[in-house]
Amino acid sequence: MKDSFLTINDSDVDKPFRIKQLKTAVFSNGIIDLNNVTTIPFPLRNQLIEKFEIVSLREETRQVSTDGTVKFLFRLNDDHFIESVFLIDKNNHVTFCISSQVGCRMGCVFCQTGKMGLLRNLTSYEIVSQVIFLYSFMVNEKKIDDRLFNIVFMGMGEPLDTIDEVIKAIGFITEKNNFSLSPTRITVSTCGILDKIEQILTIYPTLRVAVSLNSAIQEERMKIMPITKKFSVRDIESQLKRIYFTFKNRITLEYVLIKGVNDTIEDINALEIFNNEAFHLNIIPLNHSDNSISRPDEKAIKHFIDTLENKGFCVTRRYRRGDDIKADCGQLYYEKSQEALDIRN
Repeated sequence: MKDSFLTINDSDVDKPFRIKQLKTAVFSNGIIDLNNVTTIPFPLRNQLIEKFEIVSLREETRQVSTDGTVKFLFRLNDDHFIESVFLIDKNNHVTFCISSQVGCRMGCVFCQTGKMGLLRNLTSYEIVSQVIFLYSFMVNEKKIDDRLFNIVFMGMGEPLDTIDEVIKAIGFITEKNNFSLSPTRITVSTCGILDKIEQILTIYPTLRVAVSLNSAIQEERMKIMPITKKFSVRDIESQLKRIYFTFKNRITLEYVLIKGVNDTIEDINALEIFNNEAFHLNIIPLNHSDNSISRPDEKAIKHFIDTLENKGFCVTRRYRRGDDIKADCGQLYYEKSQEALDIRN
């Protein structure tokens, strides 16, 4: 297995400025194959190719949505699979949705990825590789002139369940000589591992944090999200409010709206403890339906959001993206990933 090109040091090259040339090729020009770094002489390039690689994953397939969303299935070096999503809006604002684990062990009932269970954590290099690949796609295939982008850890996995690797990955991404991306452009979405939220904000105070709430009724949230057994709704409210006042960083609460489960007036009333300056509520109508759960109709969704707004909540609705290719949050699940189960077993 080859090492990350990020570990190349002066002893690996003939002249120190070669490292700067390499980083310019990757982080400015979007090159992901060392063969194509033509600013480095051919003999030295061949030496580097023997030992290093720019990305530790390979594109297996891609699916393109009618709304411009592109979902990539990547094969890792050990033949596990992960998915990443390229999102672009009508103003050409770009977001990379990336994975932090192969599968997930949190077991949230609305999340398709959770059905895989946890196969393994991604390394920081595998996380960064997704960003490098999607950046290359943005620059060289989409030809987008404005090279700014956002990153959301909303793909496969619970990022705070592998916090050390995520912290290292964010360090690479925000490093001045790499992408130099501001932490304010990075959002970490979590099911609510409260102690880890404070840990990561201590290092990156301006990082955006989104907590998957989905119900403010303790018993109901336990049915939807098993993590509630460890962190209660009251824990979430009190600790997140303290975090807000400590870091002056407003918390987004994600609320997947499920028909007959968390869409009643009782659910709205229970949310009242989050109706203050510390929180922004993001309503996400369920992206899929199966035999056990389904999405409310548009009338019910509108009524739920209107009622929250009338009560003074700061609330927005997240609209579906890439629905025709199962690219929305909670749908990052691909049949071919089942091949990885054979590796584990």
